[in-house]
Amino acid sequence: MGGLGAPEIILILIVFGGWFGFAAWGYYAGAKRTIGSAGGLLLGLFLGIIGILIVYCTRKIEDQQFYGFPPQSAADELQKYKQLLDSGAITEAEYNYKKAQILGR
Repeated sequence: MGGLGAPEIILILIVFGGWFGFAAWGYYAGAKRTIGSAGGLLLGLFLGIIGILIVYCTRKIEDQQFYGFPPQSAADELQKYKQLLDSGAITEAEYNYKKAQILGR
């Protein structure tokens, strides 16, 4: 009497396996969100499914600009197309089309 049998061992593995499963789930979900992978891991580990729900309630990490270039303003775009027009690389009609497109007309 007093030893652990197969049913008890299976129950322990299910409980702890699920517990660490939530931690892994929180880690990977948190990596894609502003909470971070460490925050997701801790929430999943200590709070289980409630922690996972908290992780999914945080904002996603916004996509980074390609090569980190800052977004250009409408004035910068218009200046670029004006230079192309002045150099003869584009026609007046192409410039007017891009100008209307940039200004949202």
